[in-house]
Amino acid sequence: MAQVLYRKWRSQTFDEVVGQEHVTQTLRNALRDGRTAHAYLFTGPRGTGKTSTARLLAKAVNCLEPDLAKRPDNTCDICVSINNGSLLDLIEIDAASNRGIDEIRDLRDRVHFAPSQARYKVYVIDEVHMLTPEAFNALLKTLEEPPPHVIFVLATTEPHKIPDTVLSRCQRFDFRRIPPYKVAGWLAHILEQEGRSAEPAALEMIARSTEGSMRDAISLTDQLLSYGDAVITEEQVRAVRGTISSIAIAALVDELVAGDASGGLATINQMVAEGIDLRQLALQLVAHLRAVLLCQVNAEQARELLTDLSDEQLAVAQAQAVESSRDATMQALKLFNQASLDIRTATQPQLVLEMAWLDALEPPVETPVAPAAVYAPAAAPADVKISSSMSPAAEPRVKEFASTSNASAPAGGQPLPRPAEPVPDNEVVEVLRANWTTLLQAAETAQGPQLRGALRTLRNVVASGNDIHFAFARDFAKNVVEKPANRQCIEDLIGQLLGRRVHVHCQVGAQVTGVTEQQPAPAVRSAAEKPTEADLEQDPVALHAQHELGAVASKIPPDNKE
Repeated sequence: MAQVLYRKWRSQTFDEVVGQEHVTQTLRNALRDGRTAHAYLFTGPRGTGKTSTARLLAKAVNCLEPDLAKRPDNTCDICVSINNGSLLDLIEIDAASNRGIDEIRDLRDRVHFAPSQARYKVYVIDEVHMLTPEAFNALLKTLEEPPPHVIFVLATTEPHKIPDTVLSRCQRFDFRRIPPYKVAGWLAHILEQEGRSAEPAALEMIARSTEGSMRDAISLTDQLLSYGDAVITEEQVRAVRGTISSIAIAALVDELVAGDASGGLATINQMVAEGIDLRQLALQLVAHLRAVLLCQVNAEQARELLTDLSDEQLAVAQAQAVESSRDATMQALKLFNQASLDIRTATQPQLVLEMAWLDALEPPVETPVAPAAVYAPAAAPADVKISSSMSPAAEPRVKEFASTSNASAPAGGQPLPRPAEPVPDNEVVEVLRANWTTLLQAAETAQGPQLRGALRTLRNVVASGNDIHFAFARDFAKNVVEKPANRQCIEDLIGQLLGRRVHVHCQVGAQVTGVTEQQPAPAVRSAAEKPTEADLEQDPVALHAQHELGAVASKIPPDNKE
């Protein structure tokens, strides 16, 4: 049976441990000076060389080579025995399957026996965080007073789960994710030794998709070699891994910067049809947008921070940084990062990414500081137009509703304010506006982020009796809200807010059409009491609406319909 590549190419010298020079150099100096510790803790992401370095340490402290600087030499009997797995004095324990107190008590009893072949007995306990509290307590005594012929190496991906009493008795070394260019370079070396080759873009894609894990990168390369082709291609990597080339990601971000909504949706749909992994797409977008953001913050420093990018990729990010604003980039970063999390559990993962894409095209919303007694709906769409004008009769009720809400966004499950009596028809839109963010939060709590995202694209609201008409900027938002469960949720929430049952109707467009809006009472619309534009400019509620929601329609006199 052929040996898998990641075992065949396990590091045999400290020079072969890629990307962890801060660890290997320190260990070399300790070996040279005869200052090795009795217990080490190796932490870091999977596949970054923790157990390989532990085996190297075991070889180095037991190597028969007289020159300490040349250890391990991989030629003496001890090194050869460790390489072929026959040395009895190197004991590797998987704490995930040997996590109980009985196993650790057995270990504690055996450590007192002298080594059978080597100078030191080396215990490597992998995934040590999996030990039970009782097992840690049993191990602690041995770590406090170990026999002089024993060295412990504890390896873990989750050091925060290890008791402080154990941590304090170990020398800790933190292994880092390996930069993509170093992963790609080592893969090229392996392939050359194996008599195979790969396209540079393919190696880059392998390195990026494995997120700094050398073991995962070598395993993926081994899988790709089974295709049988002489050269590993970028297309093969994309087919196996579901990743996207950096050129395609940059092109998608170009469409984002240009505000090309339909073009971006078409690109995403094409990628999905080609079988890409949606979460991987979201993560690659986040990585690219991070590069753009760093270029916007400090173009000169970005080169130092983005060492994993080629000169061509950095040039693309710098050009996109000039064409977009920092606020827009930060908004897109937050949206795609959240999408990468939501995709895991979504019933329609593609819709999650499409919603994030369209939200990322919206102008960034600035969150103003609101007075303590006035509710500031910062998450409301900036350009929602309210069809009804603010009437003097509505002002007290709007203020009453505003004061019953918190000044900050409500926590999940917080109820909407309830009116003492049903809200009159001519005040419905104003009440909705005053409580818009509360309603968004409640909708998200009840039905998830997709519904909230759809409601954020609302462009116009018209109230007519018990019918509430929404106009959305896009078809997909209308379709999301019209799903039976979502529509029922919105009707229930608005009904609770207004104190009566309502029916929600949806259409697409900048304005609601085909509906006669509810007019204020005749007395309110008398010529003597009709507010002028100057009056509205001084009215605190109108000013609040204009400032917070961009409700430009509120400046239109009541007789002028949109």
